[in-house]
Amino acid sequence: MIDFMLAAVVSAFLNIALLLVVIGTYLQNMKVIRSYYTSGLVLVAALLMLQNIVIVLFWSTLYMDDKSLMMSADMVSHYLFVINIIQTVGLSILVWITRR
Repeated sequence: MIDFMLAAVVSAFLNIALLLVVIGTYLQNMKVIRSYYTSGLVLVAALLMLQNIVIVLFWSTLYMDDKSLMMSADMVSHYLFVINIIQTVGLSILVWITRR
């Protein structure tokens, strides 16, 4: 059986890596194109990165520290996994489009 919480955290780390590529590209673009749009892209990507960092912190504190909290986290872990996988697919497409 798959451990959905662990899989969600792995996908969160993958999302962080994808977002680092996106943010790096957007920051390079900001040097050339100074606009609210490019600044907004960096801000949105940074907020998505923060969301994935919170997921990792959620897992490390709730899932690792307390058995009762671990059981609660397990009950919603498959939802978190699906959300993260959808985000991973979306970010992969965004990286592909951005790097073209």
